[in-house]
Amino acid sequence: MNVFKDTYLPRRFFAGLLLGAFAFVMAYVFPVLLPVAAVLVAGWLLVVVGEGVALYRLREGVEAEREMADKFSNGEENPVTLRVRSRYKRAVAVRVVDEVPPEFQRRDIAFRMELPSGKEREFAYSLRPVRRGAYGFGKIRVFVSTGHGFVERRYSFAAEREIGVYPSFMMMRRSELLALGNAQQAQDAVRMRRLGGNSSFEQIQPYVAGDDPRTVNWKATAKMNRLMVNTYREERAQQVYCVLDMGRTMRAPFDGMTMMDHAVNAILSLANVVLKKEDRVGLITFSNESRECLRADNRQGQLRRMSEMLYRLETDFRETDFERLFTLAARQVPTRGLFVLFTNFDTVSGLRRHLPALQSLARRQLLLVVLFENAELTRAAERPVASVKDAYFETVATGFALEKRRMAQELARLGIHVIVSKPEALTVNAINGYLALKRRQEI
Repeated sequence: MNVFKDTYLPRRFFAGLLLGAFAFVMAYVFPVLLPVAAVLVAGWLLVVVGEGVALYRLREGVEAEREMADKFSNGEENPVTLRVRSRYKRAVAVRVVDEVPPEFQRRDIAFRMELPSGKEREFAYSLRPVRRGAYGFGKIRVFVSTGHGFVERRYSFAAEREIGVYPSFMMMRRSELLALGNAQQAQDAVRMRRLGGNSSFEQIQPYVAGDDPRTVNWKATAKMNRLMVNTYREERAQQVYCVLDMGRTMRAPFDGMTMMDHAVNAILSLANVVLKKEDRVGLITFSNESRECLRADNRQGQLRRMSEMLYRLETDFRETDFERLFTLAARQVPTRGLFVLFTNFDTVSGLRRHLPALQSLARRQLLLVVLFENAELTRAAERPVASVKDAYFETVATGFALEKRRMAQELARLGIHVIVSKPEALTVNAINGYLALKRRQEI
């Protein structure tokens, strides 16, 4: 305990000091006021000393701790809770300051309140990281004052901790509920494939409203004297590869995050749904020079391996080489499967430069290309025009939107499946695209 280091003099102390100095100035002008000024200043000094003694009477007057998850979810609000407990015999005023990682640039993580004797209080806030990586938390600082608050004592609690920010596992859990729950009929929810219409027979069961009449089993119906239908299950153990472009065009920001980080979050959610559907999922990342491949599998731990691989991703956002992707796919993935490619193109001419490689890949694999739509430009194009500047901006925004539609048409003309999605709807649209292809028995 260092008294001089941990003692803070707030504004109230200096205000009292200033008033004391003013009292002595007035006593110099009016000597009759000198005894009054001396008594007031002496009383004020006694109050200050008394508050200091009360604060330092206990060696550890308060306790504080921080509670949070072992890892943070990228792009999500992650809750953090501070707990402070008082050991003082009387109520004290506390000011709690948490040293959050500097990447957040938060200077408002401070709480003030009255803390009764022997009581515990909680302070809650949330942090939203926008990039993957390690974030370091510092100490918890608690400033305690009593009485009139002329003196503060600082407590410093060693709560240093490093937290890893991983691809959004919160979004993954929400997508799992959408994909496997009863929310598939809601707008923009994930559509689930109903049993029936596949070649893999499962069982015979009674007919219910909505069943396909073509699946009626007439022999079983005659035997059971009630309408019976054949049910079928989806094909399983199909291989699905999530392919991530880490090139220059994926650096564009949206809502504080790059397109690549939005794609990383969507990939983790899609992989979770693929595993729930009992298919095999893998991961391919590529850029100008680097390329990595995690073989498709559905064994336990595959999702964790994908999460760790996505967590470690680093790129310099150089121009993407799609020829390297085709070479890697030809060597590492000899059998046909579904490739969900998360990428982006600035212009139609930029797309056409890479079409030969995409066509070659589409001949070997079932290819689904996921492109990003600039949601901010779309909203700008829908705003009412109030000036010449607004008209010019609307024209430019509409041109970019038309360019993106031309890209989708160009890919569709070559038989390549394509999705154009806003970043905030990327996860749902990617899962919908996978389930739609599975429903049509293309994988």
